[in-house]
Amino acid sequence: MAEVFRKIVCPVYLDEISPQTLAHARHFAQLGDGTIYLLHVVPTDELHLLRKVYRPDESGGADISTAERVAREQLEAVAQEHLNDTHYDIVTQFNSNPAAGILEAQKEIGADLVVMSSHGRTGLAHLILGSVAERVVRESVCPVLTVRQGEAEATPSAFQHILVPVDIADRSATALICARQIAAQHGGTVYPLHVVPTEDIYLQRDVYRLQEGEGTNLVRAEKVAKERLAEISQTYLEGVRSEPVVHVSSDPARTFLEMEKEVGADLLVMATHGFTGLFHLLLGSLTEKMMREAGCPVLALHQ
Repeated sequence: MAEVFRKIVCPVYLDEISPQTLAHARHFAQLGDGTIYLLHVVPTDELHLLRKVYRPDESGGADISTAERVAREQLEAVAQEHLNDTHYDIVTQFNSNPAAGILEAQKEIGADLVVMSSHGRTGLAHLILGSVAERVVRESVCPVLTVRQGEAEATPSAFQHILVPVDIADRSATALICARQIAAQHGGTVYPLHVVPTEDIYLQRDVYRLQEGEGTNLVRAEKVAKERLAEISQTYLEGVRSEPVVHVSSDPARTFLEMEKEVGADLLVMATHGFTGLFHLLLGSLTEKMMREAGCPVLALHQ
C-alpha cells in the first residue's frame, strides 16, 4: 500500500456530475502531488450513443467520434470548474460496459486509487452507478473510494474518524495499515471494530480459541476478541490514535452502520479480498451494503 496516491482515476457520468466525488479525488491528489485522470467511458452501441448527452443531433445520429468529442469537452469543463488547482488529465475509453471500461483504464494508467460515485441521486443514474461501482470494487486491482451523492456538497479537508472493520484472524492488515497512513496524514483517530458473531457456525472458528470438546462460548469469544484486537491495534496502528471496539451482534452490517454514527466516522476502510469461502462472500456483501447505506465514503481494498 503506497503512502500516497499519485495516479487517481475518477470516472465521470456525464448525466450527473458529483461534486462530492471530485472533491475527494482532488483532496487525495493534493496530499500526494498526484494526478487525477478524469475518465468517461464512451459507449459503443447505438442505443446509448443516441442519448441526448452525446448530442446525436449534431452528427445526424449515433456517432462514436461525436460522442467522444462531446465527452472530452464536458470533462474539460468539469476539470476547469472543480480541479483548476490540481494536476489532471482527460481520458476516454470505448466500451459498451462502463465497469469494464473503468477497469481497463485503471490498468492502462497504472492507477493506485479509483474515486467514484457509488449511487446517483435518482432514477437511472442511481441504478447504473450502483451496479457499476459494485463491479469495480469486486474486480479492481487497486483501492476504490466510493462516495454516495448527498444533498450537501462535502469538503473532505480531513479524515478525523476512520472506522475499520477487522477480522481478528489477522486478515485485515492491509486495511489497518492504510487507515493508519490516512490518520497520520490528517491527525485522525482509527477505530478498529470487530463484531463477534452469535451464530455457532462462526463461533466455531479457531480464532475464538475453543477448548477441545468445548461447545461454542460467546463470553470466551468476546474476551478473546478484545485481547486480539488490542494486539492487532498495537501492531498496525502504532503512532496514531486508536480506539479498538468489540461488539457482539448477529447483524454485522447494522453494527457497522451504528458504529459509523456513534463515532462520527468520516471514512470507512474495508478489506474485501484475500478471504476464502464463506468469509469471502460475507465480506463482499458487507462492503456492497456499506457502499449503499453508509453515510461516509467507503475505501475498499484488496487484502
